[in-house]
Amino acid sequence: MKDYLKHCARELVIVCTILFIFLFIFIASKLPVEYYLLGLSIITFILFIYFVVNYLNYQREINKSEQIKILQNQIKRLELDHIQYRKEMQSYFLTWVHQIKTPIAASKLLLESPSEQTVPKVRQQLLEIDNYTNLALSYLKLTEEQSDMVLKEVTIDELIEPIIKKYAIQFIHDKTKLHYTPVTEKVLTDANWSKIMIEQVINNALKYSEGCDVWIEFKVEESSLIIQDNGIGIRASDLPKVFTQGYSGYNGRLNTKSSGIGLYIAKSIAERMNHSININSTYGEGTEVTIRFHRPMT
Repeated sequence: MKDYLKHCARELVIVCTILFIFLFIFIASKLPVEYYLLGLSIITFILFIYFVVNYLNYQREINKSEQIKILQNQIKRLELDHIQYRKEMQSYFLTWVHQIKTPIAASKLLLESPSEQTVPKVRQQLLEIDNYTNLALSYLKLTEEQSDMVLKEVTIDELIEPIIKKYAIQFIHDKTKLHYTPVTEKVLTDANWSKIMIEQVINNALKYSEGCDVWIEFKVEESSLIIQDNGIGIRASDLPKVFTQGYSGYNGRLNTKSSGIGLYIAKSIAERMNHSININSTYGEGTEVTIRFHRPMT
């Protein structure tokens, strides 16, 4: 109300001045005051209606102004988000292009000097190219707000077996021993997204436990999948940041294959499905990743 009075202060001053002049004329001319009071009443009533209508219009304008400011702020936030999104995409795909060139170049060199080991080595390089491609596609899908996720009952073995088959060549090539017994227990999850999530964890285990062991087991009472290795482990200073987008830490700087995006994707998928994923590690001893799923409906 104070703002409105300030807004129409000039009009109020003009009206009061005119009324005062008329009062002075009535008194100076010795005209009956009753007529003045009657005119004053009529003018006051008209002014009341005018100011009520004017006040309502003023409120509408204020509301429009506030809405415009809110929309302008939203537009600015969207513009900043878009700029940040473009920077993240450019940064990731520049790294991705640089990394995928390595297995492509290695494949070319292998084919230039073929030997008995050429085919398995080229297969391994193709697996890496496939991994980088799938990683990029998964990253793009996760950036979409409407990524479809349908939770259904699925056995743990249905999630694990395709990944083991896919990475069999790399397990053999790296001389990494896999310890896994098929699990028929069921969980409630989205099978496709869970495979992507688990693959990122297994891929990481393979990267940093070459020539060592990888264990995959399922704890029924906790509905938790545990993927453990006795590889190089993760430094304590890096551990809180391993799920951060683009963060590869000390190990990542030593390994040119690290994109700093795999565990970020795994964490993002877990959060969207309301699962949990946790990581424990001791540098020089190994790493343990725990994924907790929903229990199947009974």
